[in-house]
Amino acid sequence: MPTATGMASEIGQAGVNTTANAAMGSGAATTTIAPVSAAATTAVKTAGKKRLIIIIAAIVAVVLVVAGAGFGTYKAQLWGGKTVPKPADLGIAKSSKIHEFTAADVEASLHKRGFKTTIKQTFSAKPKGSFIGYHNIQANKRYSASDPITVIASNGPGVPEGTRGQSVRKIQKSVAGMGVPVHYYKVIVTDQKTPADTVIASYPTDGQPVSDTKTGINIGVAEQGKGVGYDIVGQDKDQAKQQYASAGFNVTLKPRFSSKARIGKIVDSNPKPGSAANGGDLTLYYGIDASGFKDAVNEKNVSPNSNMAPTSEETLEGTAAPVEGTYCNNAGKCITFSGSANQKPNEGPRTYSSEAPEQLNGSALYDFGDQLVFCGSSQQALCSPSSEPNALYAGDSGAFELTPYNSAFTFKCGNSAMTPDYGFCVNGQRLSLDHAGEPGVSATPSGASYEMGPLYVYFPVGSDVSKVTESGYFDKDSVAKAAQQKKIDTSRPFFISRDKSLYDKSSVNINSVAMPNPFAPSFGTKQKTLEPVKPAPSDETAYYLVEDPQLDWGSLPEYVIDGDNRGKSTAKGDDNGKTAQPAAKDATPDQILTALAKGDFMPIAGSYCLNSGECMQLSKEGVLTGVNKQYDMIAHEGSHLSLDNGSNGSADTTYSPNKPYFILEGPDSEYTCDGGVGLSQCSNVMMNQMNTTPTKLLYVFKGADTSAWYRENDDSIKNPGFLYTEGADDPTQAPTDRPYITIMNSHSTTSMAPPHPNSVYYLKE
Repeated sequence: MPTATGMASEIGQAGVNTTANAAMGSGAATTTIAPVSAAATTAVKTAGKKRLIIIIAAIVAVVLVVAGAGFGTYKAQLWGGKTVPKPADLGIAKSSKIHEFTAADVEASLHKRGFKTTIKQTFSAKPKGSFIGYHNIQANKRYSASDPITVIASNGPGVPEGTRGQSVRKIQKSVAGMGVPVHYYKVIVTDQKTPADTVIASYPTDGQPVSDTKTGINIGVAEQGKGVGYDIVGQDKDQAKQQYASAGFNVTLKPRFSSKARIGKIVDSNPKPGSAANGGDLTLYYGIDASGFKDAVNEKNVSPNSNMAPTSEETLEGTAAPVEGTYCNNAGKCITFSGSANQKPNEGPRTYSSEAPEQLNGSALYDFGDQLVFCGSSQQALCSPSSEPNALYAGDSGAFELTPYNSAFTFKCGNSAMTPDYGFCVNGQRLSLDHAGEPGVSATPSGASYEMGPLYVYFPVGSDVSKVTESGYFDKDSVAKAAQQKKIDTSRPFFISRDKSLYDKSSVNINSVAMPNPFAPSFGTKQKTLEPVKPAPSDETAYYLVEDPQLDWGSLPEYVIDGDNRGKSTAKGDDNGKTAQPAAKDATPDQILTALAKGDFMPIAGSYCLNSGECMQLSKEGVLTGVNKQYDMIAHEGSHLSLDNGSNGSADTTYSPNKPYFILEGPDSEYTCDGGVGLSQCSNVMMNQMNTTPTKLLYVFKGADTSAWYRENDDSIKNPGFLYTEGADDPTQAPTDRPYITIMNSHSTTSMAPPHPNSVYYLKE
């Protein structure tokens, strides 16, 4: 199509010598056009201009139409990118649970609008799952639909990754913005490499979420000093033992599973790394891999007083102590395996999971029922690999199962836990063996079922994951799914926690005494009974060991930043980041127990005095001073006390009128005997042959009803364990108009009468 300019040119040249050639066959004809008159020329020019104007107008009209259509389609976001809306403009509602827009809803809505989206988790004061914002993109601006949009989701409060190793002043604002209390503590280091004021530890650990918003965040700050330095972690085990033995400590080495980088090196200690301990018992835990498992749990760890008969093969103790530590998955969920807080001499170590199994009535038949076992053992019974060939520990993969004892060896009778050797389960009722032969009593259970309990499949460093996976141990569909996910990091110990929600059935009725438990490992039998485990191992399903030993936070002195801690959280109800505790005279029993469970003695700190005027002092850190020398065998000056979980239960932090007291106990280093110092050296000595035993105090709440302690044959109030229940020579009751403490003598065979008004130390108000 000729242009407007081209047309005008043609018209302007009309009448000038113009030759038109027309091809006609093989020849051509040439015609000469005669000149035209001036009037004719003017007429042609006028017509050309009009035609030009019409053409230009048409072109402009077309351009305007095209431009208008382009603007409309641009505005309609058919091209040129799209506007990223604010959550309020997406047509979604705030979550009724957290009263916030959720990141998942924002992402789903953007995805429907054609955007490519991903979600990134970050710690914040907002509830978990809340929408925080977009990464590198602003709302109400246009972006190409091909540009991926990162939606930032809150993972709740936590310790930002990279906090450790930074100056405390540099991380102060970031942790303060989490909306939970933040506490700073001095942590001893003995090397010269760590600069003062460096963050070297935290709770939760670096990159992990806050598990208790009331406790909040603890930050450990390096300070040069004497004691068990935090820098002991990572030292060669033999060098560390020699160093601390030279410093006056009685050192014992014990194995724990560790990452590949820390095998043969210190991973934790007791007293904890960073403590200001000065001599006494010191247990150093060093790293091992799969090759060290059987040595760590073999029969040499069993007390020489054990009555177990020796066998011709290697036998194992069945304790899970080497697995102790905290393990977390990539989603931030954590499970802690920890030892019993009230270990006694001549008692094998016990390990428990923080993921408590569902409790059944009657589980108290076994006070060790929640301890983790890897074979058919309880307490100190030994395990025989040849009798349990299908149990993972008996193989050569290096892996093993862990399950609470009750989950592996009990079943459900009605609503109660029961074991086969107890008797009979008839219509959901437990009957003892005394009912044998009675009408309707049969060995075949009725109203009984096996219930799926926790199961952890543990893989130390050096174990053969593929061998277990390829053996059919894990569900085949789960294995196929895991193969599409990121591979396991085998340089760290990890376990797979069986996921109950992935199974169609988690309970099966028992129809025969010979029916095996399909949810329990093949302990105590050569028959393979366990259903394939779900999920299978992958980086997404694994719980990895968090190799960051926690401190004894309650014993550490406070660290103050430049004269104040204004960078601490100012969460509601918080005083400069610390939750205010009432004075001892005002504290409720629940407040006291909750604080003590965290190592905070503030609610009961103060002076406690006899009627004679003699006093003892209990500090807010739990240190007892002013102890009369007449008690030098059973109570000690400077004893660092802690809540005796054996008396009150590690999770029992709620006051009960049936137990109007709790017990405080000193450290194991206060055991002394002819064989040495500490529980490990005196474990084979009878209690009445100890030279000294740890301090033990009974604390009785203000207003408690203790009258049953002074009446014959009345156990309506639970007995602390050392008091007469059949009366005493002087049954005068110690009044409870004030809280009091009294020194217990339960470590020897000498009995004590109930507390007398002249033998108890009352809080001095």
